[in-house]
Amino acid sequence: MIDFYRTWTERLPSLSDGYIYDENGNLQSTRFTFQHLKKSLKNFARGELNENEKILLLPGIRGVGKTTLLMQLYNVEKIARIENDTELMKAISLIDERLYIDVAKLSLEGISLNEFFKFYEYIRGLHFEKLKRKCLLLIDEIHYDSKWGLFLKTLFDRTAGHKNILIIATGSSALQLRINPDLARRTSTIEMYPLSFTEYMMLKHSNPPSKNIGNELFTIVFKSRNPRELYSNALELSTSVQRYFSTIPSNALPDYLEVGGFPFTLSMTNKIKSIELIKNVIDSMIIKDVVTLKKFNTQSLNKINQLLYLIANSDKISYEKLQQSLRIPEFRTIDSLIEVLEQAGILLRINSYGKGYGSTRKTPKFLFISPSLRTGIIDNRYTTAIEGKKLEDYFVLLYRNNLKSELSAKLSYDIARGGADFILSMRDTLNIMIEVGFNKESVDQLKTTDKKIKSGYGIVFGSKSIEIIDDTYVKLPLEYFLLL
Repeated sequence: MIDFYRTWTERLPSLSDGYIYDENGNLQSTRFTFQHLKKSLKNFARGELNENEKILLLPGIRGVGKTTLLMQLYNVEKIARIENDTELMKAISLIDERLYIDVAKLSLEGISLNEFFKFYEYIRGLHFEKLKRKCLLLIDEIHYDSKWGLFLKTLFDRTAGHKNILIIATGSSALQLRINPDLARRTSTIEMYPLSFTEYMMLKHSNPPSKNIGNELFTIVFKSRNPRELYSNALELSTSVQRYFSTIPSNALPDYLEVGGFPFTLSMTNKIKSIELIKNVIDSMIIKDVVTLKKFNTQSLNKINQLLYLIANSDKISYEKLQQSLRIPEFRTIDSLIEVLEQAGILLRINSYGKGYGSTRKTPKFLFISPSLRTGIIDNRYTTAIEGKKLEDYFVLLYRNNLKSELSAKLSYDIARGGADFILSMRDTLNIMIEVGFNKESVDQLKTTDKKIKSGYGIVFGSKSIEIIDDTYVKLPLEYFLLL
């Protein structure tokens, strides 16, 4: 333990430099999540954190920048100087203890979290129960310790009498599945997702849209009282939207939709190499995450890549077709494989809307949490039939990132032929039907679904102009969709 701790602390400065600086020696840009966590650091320094904010969990799929984020927090004063954030600099000066630890490295050495932090208390002369100075603990890949939940619960209970500790821990997307009720009451969770288009524009091109545009669009699209109000307000904002898109490179959107979902691709100019790295991320998720979530026999495990390819290369696919193509005798096995891909954060299941579509098995729609994942799986070989799936994947990302929580909305789709891509069902029984596509002008799919829903309005994203049809369906350019 002594040897590990000494070696770790000696190498940590150079290790962290490799994450926070680019190849030209410039500080890497920070994700939106970092700005949120800066507020937590300031509140922590001022003693203003709530009890359930002392432990922050950051789950997310591989490659979204969780380790880089923790390293940036570990070296936060360097970023604060660049940003000229005097308030943050003052807060940092009040934090006496700061440690970053990678639990994967601990696991490799056969050291548990509990053992390591007992030693840490001893070597630093600390008692977590009686902390008199501020202590920031940054714990990476915490899921590598099988007892991580019990460790955090115990640490929370030991520090219940003061506000001198802040723990920020990252883990796999399935982290939340293993949080027991006792721990859930003691923690806050901020899931990290792949990059949105606006975040990509900020990090890749240093050209984000103004925050006001995004907020206004969100309110216009999802909180308008009726379609007419949505239409008129969208018209008023059109000049601002057009002005912004006139400033971005012509290849920005296709590049983003193909490989821009992951921060590690931002500095790369070779798209083929970017795709290879994305494929490596997918393989890592299968090897290191999927197999730990549920036990499968070797034959079933070997079907995962083929299953992902079938889903990625199809518009709609039935369980029966999956069963035949994969030659898996039981629906239960296919269900289990898909479920574990959902738990790992790769897929999102969209169920069909309502009831009454007959007695046949309802096949959900399966989409990826980022269009970049689909690109990696099919090696960027999009056919005309699935080109629009990039935008459906992107809508799923928007839904998981903020629509679900901000609107308390349930997402479904119309399983009927010629039905809407998505249906957002709100708390007040309002349903918003949504179609997305490149050069999408028809509202026929919205009309088909509207016969079943009878409560709400429809939006087509992908039109060349802003129009309202029958005072019920609003057509908006794709640019509006990308800025949400």
